[in-house]
Amino acid sequence: RDILAVIYDSCEGIVRQVWYASLNEEINRTANLFYSLGIRKGDRVALHLDNCPEFIFCWFGLAKIGAIMVPINARLLGEESAWILQNSQVSLLVTSAQFYPMYREIRQDNSTPLNHICLIGEQLPADDGVSHFTQLQSRQSTTLSYTPALSTDDTAEILFTSGTTSRPKGVVITHYNLRFAGYYSAWQIALRDDDVYMTVMPAFHIDCQCTAAMPAFSAGSTFVLLEKYSARAFWDQVRKYQATVTECIPMMIRTLMVQPAAPTDRQHHLREVMCYLNLSAQEKDAFTERFGVRLLTSYGMTETIVGIIGDRPGDKRRWPSIGRVGFSYEAEIRDDQNRPLPAGEIGEICIKGSPGKTSVK
Repeated sequence: RDILAVIYDSCEGIVRQVWYASLNEEINRTANLFYSLGIRKGDRVALHLDNCPEFIFCWFGLAKIGAIMVPINARLLGEESAWILQNSQVSLLVTSAQFYPMYREIRQDNSTPLNHICLIGEQLPADDGVSHFTQLQSRQSTTLSYTPALSTDDTAEILFTSGTTSRPKGVVITHYNLRFAGYYSAWQIALRDDDVYMTVMPAFHIDCQCTAAMPAFSAGSTFVLLEKYSARAFWDQVRKYQATVTECIPMMIRTLMVQPAAPTDRQHHLREVMCYLNLSAQEKDAFTERFGVRLLTSYGMTETIVGIIGDRPGDKRRWPSIGRVGFSYEAEIRDDQNRPLPAGEIGEICIKGSPGKTSVK
């Protein structure tokens, strides 16, 4: 049976739906679009986009032809964006009209290898080296034109972290990493094909990709992608799409709690709310009591691909514990001399995975 793969809800209230069979066709068309622009296996293509279905089409379209996605944080300005283009040697960029002026300046500076821009939007500027994404994609076949040999060890994307020191740093993520993320995160939340996973996390971030999208697609669930977060609209969207799983960071929980109480606060189908970062016990109790939800904690980072420590299926949840180590990982608490510490001592969390498989390459 064919079920909805993606539901996209824009800030303007425009809803787009893509079924699984259609999703594969859109991805193949997008792969052929990149091939028509000269992209081959191993080439890097940057995406500077807010949440949209085209991000998903590009992500998997590039993967199918062995090219490498370089997602750029949509909030970055020109200097950092240009640095990422130069560092990763990107020649082709997919972006939207709102970011185009910045990249037109970057191209004019000739400081990066960028020579072509594929633009998502209604109007196309009369500039050389610019193509209209939708028009070009619609002309492509739904059968792949280019099918190079692929390996699970191949690089699928280079995801730049914000970095606590100096410039953003590129994290190399393989095809194996993405497939593992889908299976692992689906296991962590016991995802089924009748689930609806709704997220507002940015698609350029590891969380949206590996904790939301990949598990949803791996389980055959419906993935609901919101363009941006709105505290006033959030619960209406949960009810509208009958979401069974979603994710919240503390900022979201705090802004949801200051919304006026409503008789519909507990009228929803959510069975899990994935939760990350610091939240006080008082805030947690107030949120779960008011909205009738339970939180599933998870701890990870871009370099670990998924939440390697967290609540697991069947485990008793012990707030504020971040949970237990998941399968395929090891973790220890160590001191500043890298020596393991006994229970009850404070130190650093040290983790171990398999490079290119359960952790970065």
